[in-house]
Amino acid sequence: MQASTIAHVLRPLVDQPQQADAQPAQPETWRTRLWTCPAETRLGVREVAEAIGHPVSWVYRRTQKTATDRLPFRRLDGELVFTAGELRAWIRAAEEIVSAGPMDTPQHLKVVNR
Repeated sequence: MQASTIAHVLRPLVDQPQQADAQPAQPETWRTRLWTCPAETRLGVREVAEAIGHPVSWVYRRTQKTATDRLPFRRLDGELVFTAGELRAWIRAAEEIVSAGPMDTPQHLKVVNR
């Protein structure tokens, strides 16, 4: 193929205006990724803080021996390491359900009257 032929084929693509209404994709945050990633996914302190919606200092306080409701964590070379599955279980156990709707209870947890 000659250069002029390639230029002729590509010209319409170059001349097309960019769509003004196209929204750039927002990066997914750990607030949502925590619930969709594999259970063995490891997170650091910053990711946990973002996922739970608290500052990093709150995460550190929740890993101290004196904390009443400690986060599940490990240490790797002195760094705190968390797993997504353990964090999800901790959140479910720690949350207070004020008013559960019909979709809030997973099917496998529903009580069946016999």
